[in-house]
Amino acid sequence: MEKEKKSIYKKWWFWVIIAILIVGIAVAGTSDENTITSSISEKTEYNQGEEAMLGNGAITVTKIEKSQGNQLDKPKNGKEFVIVYVTIENKGESNLSYNPFYFKMQNSQGQQESMTFTTIDKDTALNSGELIPGGKITGTITFEQPKEDTGLVLIYSDNIWSSKELKVKLY
Repeated sequence: MEKEKKSIYKKWWFWVIIAILIVGIAVAGTSDENTITSSISEKTEYNQGEEAMLGNGAITVTKIEKSQGNQLDKPKNGKEFVIVYVTIENKGESNLSYNPFYFKMQNSQGQQESMTFTTIDKDTALNSGELIPGGKITGTITFEQPKEDTGLVLIYSDNIWSSKELKVKLY
């Protein structure tokens, strides 16, 4: 006697797969909606002197200096050191990590570069650490960029792996 085969939609595992797909689609739809809403309401481009918010961190570029270096440390030909003074404040309720590697600089040719290791700002250089709620730190980050570039933008991400970022126009 031959056993009668059940239709695929009468098998228990078929309905489990359908339920998982429905939940997955619902969750994905909700997170996309939140992403769209937050990207509309959060500002991501700022000017020098403006307080820029990303997560619990408030970043303010307070000053910019240019340097041709010193006797021991000079930029490459056609370049200059751009020293950016930043203040970071923790406006959240938990500790906030900070690190100079969270910053990059984009020039007018669209090149994004990490900080430059140099001795010209050794007394003021921003190190890494944590700020307690309400904590604040000011320091410098130095980049080597083309001379007289007026299209410089400082880019900040609240950690190395984050895709969220804010931009501060320096000129």
